[in-house]
Parts: sequence; C-alpha cells; structure tokens
Amino acid sequence: MPSNSLQSKSDFFKSVNFRYILAFIIALAIAFGLPPENGLTPSGVRALAVIVATLFLWMTVNTHWSCILLFLALIMTEVMTPAAVWENSLGHFAPFLLLVFTLLSYCLSETGAIDNVAAWFIKRPFVKGKPYAFLAVFLFSNILIGLFMQNIAMAIIYMDLAAKVCDKIGVKKGESLYTAIALGVLWGNCILSVSSPIAKALPNVLIGLAYTQLGITITYAQWFAVGIPFAIVMFGVMMLCLRIMNPDVTPLKNLDTEEFSKQTPSLSGRGKVALIAMAFMILLILLPDVFLIMGIFVPLAEYFIRIGFTAPAIIAVVALCLIRVKGQVVLDYEQAAKNIPMPVIIFIAAVVLMGVPISDEANGIVVWLGNIFGPLVEGMTPFGIMTVLLVGTLLITNFMSSAVTMVLFFNIGVAMLAGTTANMAAFALALGLVSNISFLTPAAALQTPIFYGPKHITMANTVKINLLFLLLSFIVAMAFIPLISIVVPM
Repeated sequence: MPSNSLQSKSDFFKSVNFRYILAFIIALAIAFGLPPENGLTPSGVRALAVIVATLFLWMTVNTHWSCILLFLALIMTEVMTPAAVWENSLGHFAPFLLLVFTLLSYCLSETGAIDNVAAWFIKRPFVKGKPYAFLAVFLFSNILIGLFMQNIAMAIIYMDLAAKVCDKIGVKKGESLYTAIALGVLWGNCILSVSSPIAKALPNVLIGLAYTQLGITITYAQWFAVGIPFAIVMFGVMMLCLRIMNPDVTPLKNLDTEEFSKQTPSLSGRGKVALIAMAFMILLILLPDVFLIMGIFVPLAEYFIRIGFTAPAIIAVVALCLIRVKGQVVLDYEQAAKNIPMPVIIFIAAVVLMGVPISDEANGIVVWLGNIFGPLVEGMTPFGIMTVLLVGTLLITNFMSSAVTMVLFFNIGVAMLAGTTANMAAFALALGLVSNISFLTPAAALQTPIFYGPKHITMANTVKINLLFLLLSFIVAMAFIPLISIVVPM
C-alpha cells in the first residue's frame, strides 16, 4: 500500500496537471513577490507574471490552448485592453499570412504539383548509377521546392518519398543509408525553414516582432537576399557531412529512377495552373524591391510595397478558387480550409502579441531586463553581445521548441542591445538562422518528431554527425552576419 501511494505521488509530479499548478504558482510568485523597481512598473510585474507562466507552459506542456489563455490573462490582469489584445494577435499580419500560404501549399500538394517537381529531379539521367549524385539532387530538390512550401508539409512529403526510395532498394530503418537519407531530409527542412519566409512560421514571427517592437520593416526580398545564399552554402555543408558520415550507398547504384518516377501521375492542368499562380505571387512579392533598386516602374513598386506581401498571396488564392480546369476549381477552398493548422496560427498570434507588453514603455520590462543583463556584458562590443546571445540560442534551441527559444532570446536581445549601435534588423535575421539550427533532439522543433517519432532516425545513430553539422551550421550563420548587415542596414 505505501508503495502504491509513493507511486501515485510520483505519477502526479510527472503529470500535466502538476505542470498546470506549477505554472499558476509561478505566476502568483512573480505577481506578488517581484517588486516594481529598477525600471519595472506594477503593470510590468503583472505582464511578466503572465508571460513567464505562459513560457513555462509552452516549454513543458504545449503551445496550443495555453496561447488562448495568454489572451485571457493579459486582459484580466489589465495589462492590455481587449481591443489591443485582438488587434495585436489575430489582427496581426503574421498569422493571416501563414493561413493564406497554407492554402497555397495545400493546393500545390493536392494537385500533385509537388510530387511532379520532385519526380522531375529524381529522374535526371546523370544521377543514374551515381549514388551521391542522386542524394545531392534528391536533397537539393527538397530545399528548393521547400523555399515556397510550408515546412511541416515538406517534412512529411519528403520523408515519405525517402521511405519509398529506401523500400525500393531494400534498405531498412537503422541501416546507414536509410539514416543518411532521413537525416539529409531533416537537415534540409531546417535549412528551408529559415531560408525563405514564404509559408514559414518562424521567419514571419521574427518579421512581426521586429516591426511590432522595434518599428523595423524586413521585406521578403531582404530575407531572400540572405536566405538563398545561406541555403546554397548550407547545402554544401550538408553534403560534406553526409560524405563524412560515409553510409553504404551501394544499393542506390541499382535504383531505376525512371521506373520510380513513373509511379507519379503526370502533371495535371490544375497542377500547372497552381504552379503558375505560385510563381506569379512570388514575382509580385519580390519584384517591387528590385524595381526600386533599378529605378524602374517606381510608382507601381511603391504601390505593391504599401499594400504588403499578404495581398499578392491573397490574389493567388482568389485566382485559384475562381479558375476551373475541366469543370473543377484548382483550389477547393472548403477542403483546403480543413487542413489549416489552427494551433500553429494561434501560436504565431500569441507570439507576436507577447512582444507588445514587453516593448511597452509603460511596463518598463525592457529597461528592467537591460539593468539586469547590462552589467554582464558591460564593456563588450555589440557584435560580442550578439555572439553571446546566439551561442545561448544554439544551445537552448536543440532541447526545446525553436519558436519559444527564438522569442525568448529576441526579447533578451532587445534589452541587452538597447542603447548600443547594434543593427537590430541584422540581429533578428541572424537569430532566425541560429534558431533553426535545431535537429539534435526530438524536442528541437515542430518537424523533428516526424523523423524521431517513427524512428526514421534515432539520437543514438545520429548524435555525432548531428553535432558536427550543428557546429558547422553555426559557423556559417555567424559568417553571414556581415552580409545581413549590408542587406538590412541600420
């Protein structure tokens, strides 16, 4: 009986309910135990109580319904008015942008456009009988296509393709080649997750935080100017690490790529229209900045910049809902709406909302954080402070949600770099790069469970090569800071 009682108590302390209680205790301890001094105001104390408790829930439970609780807590503690909460959360452009891009990603996937593009890469004649050429083309296509697709969807699609390839050549889970291919897909997914802001949650969260808290606008063209070169360099690093891993690639010599690609139905008319609409949307987003630099079509470029990059995405969605091919709409909105990841969208809304009370001068949180962390980095250059922050980000992001890590270190960075000559837009972009170097553990990012959960890879058979790739990725990210500073000047 005593043994059962001890077991019951042990189970309770490991339970989700205990974490809920602990979050509530944390909130109360801050609300009634933290003095409003050192720059912090009473409303700032209440804001911190809500924010810290929410971060605890995000790290230990989930980022789902606790986001809605954040909305309620900020209202009931009178940190923000109800109107301000709605305006700065679901009324922000970031969650709506992800919603629209999710509809486009669904259309590209459902019409078979993605499968056809992937098959085109796989059946290139020069890869036949050349294992590393096949690996390079297959993994490159994952990154290239993924620049314009939702990263979770890409993780699912390409891991499924990888599993089919391995099944075709008789390679099973746990074997070195299976692990190498799966790991390449995961690494590629991390690269594409940050190289492009199109249909990606974290880049858009950072763009939103930079605008909301710092008044800085980071355009998609600026992000791509950093992200595309980063993706190219990181692809080379990825292939180098796979070569160092040296899996047994012999089975790939016998893969009949033509026969494999024949299993993919030919591209339908709907798929062609979907690809054209996506390409047109990307041009509408990127060309205005190019036109301004070249000094041509300036009024038109300024107009599209004023209406923002959400408008071209909506234009593409509306067009696909209207256009019919052989009597069938290209995008079935009702079906597509069923695939909208509402938890992710609500999470993005909560993340951008969290930045509002932190940056509000009436709360004094930034000043308070600056007074706490300032002495720790006293005498350091802005680049030195950024380096410390990015190292901390790298360490934490591989053991808990990359999104939570990014938000946490962004706000610490705002406080620590306040009053310095640091380029805050460059810091935000660099933080985005480092936050996505997250693949070491199953808890590192939203997509990692897709690979670790079904045991496509395990920590045991990937930890050494993962650590090498992690180190090289961080070196590349740090080397990109000068380029970032040129692309997004102060």
